[in-house]
Amino acid sequence: MAEAIKALEFAGVLTWQNRITRIRERCTDLFGRDGWRWRVIRTSNAYRFLDPKAADLAGVPSKSDQRTGTSDQDVSIPVPAVSIDPRSPLERALARFGAVIAAKNSIEASANPVGAS
Repeated sequence: MAEAIKALEFAGVLTWQNRITRIRERCTDLFGRDGWRWRVIRTSNAYRFLDPKAADLAGVPSKSDQRTGTSDQDVSIPVPAVSIDPRSPLERALARFGAVIAAKNSIEASANPVGAS
């Protein structure tokens, strides 16, 4: 899955951010005294698909501008198959993505031929 996310990000159709929370916990310092420290914990990731025909992404907030937490996540529902339009910018982006995956698989296959040890 990590490779697919990298390929989608490389193709320019996906961006993501870590969702974090900060917790304060009790600890003991080097001299044995009680104290407090802050720890950052990743709670989840947020993924966003980008419209490839939107050339100007100046209005897109940076990863740090987005709020942490999971309250804005939607539940995915199955979408019926749609006819493919080769003139669509999304279809072209997905074709580029497919080409990147095929090239990656080809490179990996030539580096590790079947039956070779």
